[in-house]
Amino acid sequence: MPNAASAHLGHDLSSPQIRSYVFSIAMKYVKDEEAAADVTQEALLLAHRHRDSFRGDAQFSTWLYRVAATTSLMWLRRQRRIGREVPSSRAPDDDGESLLDSRPDPHASPEGVTAGGELIQRVAAGVAALGTKYVSIFWMRYLEGYTETEIADRLGLSLATVKTRAHRAKQAARASLVDGAGASLARAA
Repeated sequence: MPNAASAHLGHDLSSPQIRSYVFSIAMKYVKDEEAAADVTQEALLLAHRHRDSFRGDAQFSTWLYRVAATTSLMWLRRQRRIGREVPSSRAPDDDGESLLDSRPDPHASPEGVTAGGELIQRVAAGVAALGTKYVSIFWMRYLEGYTETEIADRLGLSLATVKTRAHRAKQAARASLVDGAGASLARAA
């Protein structure tokens, strides 16, 4: 015998009225039409997958509202988390060129090139003093440009562990610059 969910969800989820209803809920939360369309699609997919959880204790529209609202809140949470991560160094700079793809200045003086090499060695030594578990995260994060989430996935670590190690390695790198060349270089790093 079909339950109440089957009666409501079998035909209605594909109807324009249901889609419009879910879209209006998503718009209240995310306040962006493109994002609301994505949230609507995700919410309708979740409603379909979890249609058996509708027990019929409340109206179908109340259950669907909860699914849409929860999906919207999860989308907002993901956006906040993404926004908290420091942008990747692989992102284009003002000229539209990736920082990793940029070429060294051909007009740089030999002294400038040597000083740059010394700075890199000093930073590497400062981070290496923390231990090997910090070195790989530091280089992946600040030179290769991976996000903290990508590093956590690649290394099989928790996001909190990666954030902590990246922060400590960055502090060590700054401290090594202060020890060797003054506070102005550390602020520039």
